[in-house]
Amino acid sequence: MELDDRVLPLTRGQLDIWIAQKTGSFGAKWQLGELIRIQGAIEPGLLQLSIVQAVREAEPLRAGFFELDGKVFQQPVDYPDVELARYDLTGSQDPARDAYRLASSIQRTLMPLGGPLFKFALMQTRVDEFYWFVCCHHIVVDGIGITLVCHRIAEIYNAIASGASPSPAFFGSLNDLIDWELEYESSPDYLNDRAYWIRNIPPESEARYQLPAAAEDGSGPDEPSEPVQLDPSAVLASKCCPMPAGCGDPR
Repeated sequence: MELDDRVLPLTRGQLDIWIAQKTGSFGAKWQLGELIRIQGAIEPGLLQLSIVQAVREAEPLRAGFFELDGKVFQQPVDYPDVELARYDLTGSQDPARDAYRLASSIQRTLMPLGGPLFKFALMQTRVDEFYWFVCCHHIVVDGIGITLVCHRIAEIYNAIASGASPSPAFFGSLNDLIDWELEYESSPDYLNDRAYWIRNIPPESEARYQLPAAAEDGSGPDEPSEPVQLDPSAVLASKCCPMPAGCGDPR
C-alpha cells in the first residue's frame, strides 16, 4: 500500500489514546459527549444539512486511523452524508430522563478508530422541546473543540433558516493541526507543561476524586442532574444558544 500526501503521522497525545484504546481496557472513556436541551421547534432536515456542512469544514474531525507496517497513520475521510439519528420520545412518561439515558448509551457505544469518529442524535421530548446530542472521539477533538463544532453547526443553521449566508469557515486543516502539535511538542513550553503535570498528577496508588456510581436515592450516573439557571447576560455573551428558538439547559 502506497501512502498519499493526505496521510499524516499522529501526535504524541493521539498515539497515547490509540494505544490505550487498543488495549481494550478503557471502554468508551475517550468518547466525549455534549447534550443540549433546545426550547422551541426546529427543522430536523435543516439541522442535518448544517451538520453535513460543518463536518465537511472541520477536516480534523474527519480523521480516520489505520496501521501499516507497524506504524499508525491518520488521514481525512470524506463523508458526503452524515447521519442525524432521530428519536421520538414524546410518548414517554419521563422524556427528559429517557433522553439522558439514550445519550449515555450512544456515548458508551465504541466508535471504530477507522472512522467516523463522531455521532449526532436529535431527540424530541415535546412539541416544542428537543435534546441534541453530539458525541466525538477525543483522538480527533477535545472538550473545547466539540463545543466549537456545535457552535458552528448552530451558526450555519441560523444563517440558512434566515436566508443568509454562513460566515466563512474557521477550522484549520488536519495538516495544520499536526504541524502545530509537533511544533509544540518540540518546544520548551511542552517540557514546562510536562514537568508541571508530573509534579501535580497524583500517583496511581493515591485515591482520586470520582463521581459516585449511584446516588443515595438509587439513581445511576445516567439520571439527569438538576437544571442550572444561567444568568441571561452570560448566556448571551457566550452565544451558547444553538438554535433560533433558544436553549435552556446545555449540559
